[in-house]
Formats: sequence, C-alpha cells, structure tokens
Amino acid sequence: MSTNNKVFQVLVTKGNAALPSRSATLDSLAVGQLGIFDAKTNLAIDGTTNPVRDFYLAVGVDKNGDNVMDGVNFSAGQLIQKENIRDFTYKPHSAARPMIFEITDYKVNCDTEYAVKLEFRNMQVYMRQGYNAYAKTFSVKTACCEECVDCPSGSPADLTTKLLQAFNSDAAGMFKAEAIEEPGGSVITDLADYIADPLNADALDTLGIRITTVPLAIQQFCSINTMYYNPRQTVVIPSLIEGFNCTGKVTITQTALDEEGNGYDIKQKEYHAGGWNGKPGVYRASTALGLAMPGFSYLANENAKYDQFSLVYDQFSTAGWGEYLNNLMTLVAIPEADTVTRNSFATVMDAILGTTTLFEPLADDAAAASTNPAVIETSPPTTGLVDGIA
Repeated sequence: MSTNNKVFQVLVTKGNAALPSRSATLDSLAVGQLGIFDAKTNLAIDGTTNPVRDFYLAVGVDKNGDNVMDGVNFSAGQLIQKENIRDFTYKPHSAARPMIFEITDYKVNCDTEYAVKLEFRNMQVYMRQGYNAYAKTFSVKTACCEECVDCPSGSPADLTTKLLQAFNSDAAGMFKAEAIEEPGGSVITDLADYIADPLNADALDTLGIRITTVPLAIQQFCSINTMYYNPRQTVVIPSLIEGFNCTGKVTITQTALDEEGNGYDIKQKEYHAGGWNGKPGVYRASTALGLAMPGFSYLANENAKYDQFSLVYDQFSTAGWGEYLNNLMTLVAIPEADTVTRNSFATVMDAILGTTTLFEPLADDAAAASTNPAVIETSPPTTGLVDGIA
C-alpha cells in the first residue's frame, strides 16, 4: 500500500490518567484512558517486562453518555508489530500567528495617484481557484497641490489616512490595517486625533501602515464539515505599484505560522479516519441526500488543544502465495494540559521501542513541551536531543 495514503486511526484521550499498570485488563480502562496491551494476552504492558513482539493501543470510550466505559477504540490494524514500526514522533500543540508587514518611508506628492497591490494566498483561495492569483489593488489620490507641484509637497498624513480607509473598507475581512507612528513603532488608535494634535506636527513625516492578516474562520458543523480549510493562515504578497516611485518600503515584521494540535483539526482527522474504522464507514455522505451517514463518532473537543504522537508501522501478512506490508498509522491526541498521560505514554513507548539508532527517546521531548496554549513551539526545536523525532 502507498505510504502516501495510510490507513489510520485517531485515538483521543481525556482525564489525564496514567497508562494502566502491568497486567491490567481492557475492561479496567477508564473513559478516555489510554493503554498499551500485549496482542497475545490482552493484558496491559508498561515496558518493564520481557520485550513484546506484537501489541496494540486502546482508549476507553463512553458510548451512551453515562460517564461509564462501555466501549474501546483501538489502534489501526489488528496489531502493531514492533519489528515493522517505521516512525514514532511527537508534536506538542503550537499556537498560530498571523503575517504582519509594514508600509513606511514614503515621500508624498500632492495630486498624485497611489496604488498598493495585495495578493492573497490561503487554502480557501487555492481550493476555489487553484493557483490563479487572487489580488486586490487599493488606489487613492492625494489632495490637490497648493504650492510646489514638482517637489514632494504632499502630506504623509493625507496618504496614510486615505490608504487606511481604503484598506479597512475591504469587505473580504482577510486583513486589518492600522496606522503606526514610525517603522516598527506604536499603533495609533485614532489617526484623526493624532494628526490634529499640534504636538505631533513634526512626527507626521514618519507615519506608516501596519497590516496584519486574518486567518480563515473555524466553521461550526454537525457531522460533516463542508467548509473545512487547513492550514488557515493567510499570506500576503504586497507591491507598491503606483505613485511611490523610488520611495516607500515594505517590511515583513512577522511571518505566518499555522496552529498545530487544534481540537478542530483533530476532529477533522477523526472524520477522515471514519472511512476506515466503520464510524460511519467508507461512505461518509449519502449519495441520495448529500447528508451525513449515521454513525459518526467524534471524541475530540474542538475547543481544546492537543499534543500529538504519530506511530507509523507496517503490518506484515500472508495470503495465498503472496506476502504483504500494509502501511498504517495511529495518531494519539492528548490534551495539552494532560501531562500525566503524555509523559506516561512517552515513557512506556520509549521502553518498548528501546534506545537504538532508529528510535530516540521521546520522554524528554514531552517533558520539555509547554502547556501554555499561546506558546509557539519551535519546529524543529533548538536542540537536537529534543527534536520530536524518534
């Protein structure tokens, strides 16, 4: 099977419980508790016993809402063959950040047309019109000349005010524009008052505009999210195309980064996996009505933030005269704050896999991760030993 189209399962935990102790049974799992079980005995393993060849992951599930475990979700495939594990990686939740750039250092002529072109790139644009550029041009004209015509006699305040109005009148809502006192300077909350204040008369020549992109919205949905986009950050390619001549500068002060581990995205991964785990099955939507087929089972909280462990493995099997390796993956999503579950799982998996040249320990990666949802986790991290890769 192609490794670009893995059959996979998503296991979502909750409750911040440690993995079951050695020899615990499947029915001892609590709701949301993750466990690792010997495929031969169906008893829990903790990595301290004799090495196991085949095992599986399991999470206790509450099917009827009474907070009592009455079902189990299992890892992809019948079992995980230790010798055929290809990758085991860890990615903590990482916050998003928008793209920010500034338009500054412009000299202004009176009675002159100025135009700024912004090309927008995000997943919604790509899905709707492919790689055809989606751009908008914002054009304004400065005030009429009173004295000097051939010199830069226009007002930076006039150009800043008009560009700001043009930018913020855009109905698409893909960015917001703010006036700034100088390059890299403070935001001016009320530009008209700032300009009218005589104390700021000497500072008007350094005015600029800061533009911050707005990510695509997270959609509300029931069973099928027909407007799901990932990644959701918007990237802008700005161009000063008219009037600026040899003046004006565009400076990117912050690059965009996409969030990793948002519960909204984990929920979409559960939807994708539902085609293989029977919830609801191969046909996710009715061909007759276009509505969701019954049987969807979402366990991720779309308002939560998750750390993710990815276990990729082949399952070797024989059929007739043939031998087969089917590529599988199990994604374990653990709430960012559930450090007990996170550290316990990493520690036991490290013990099962052993410290070899192929699998570096992940317990140190997990312990080094932040539990603050506003933190952007470096990718790759700054140190080689804490790299999220085994």
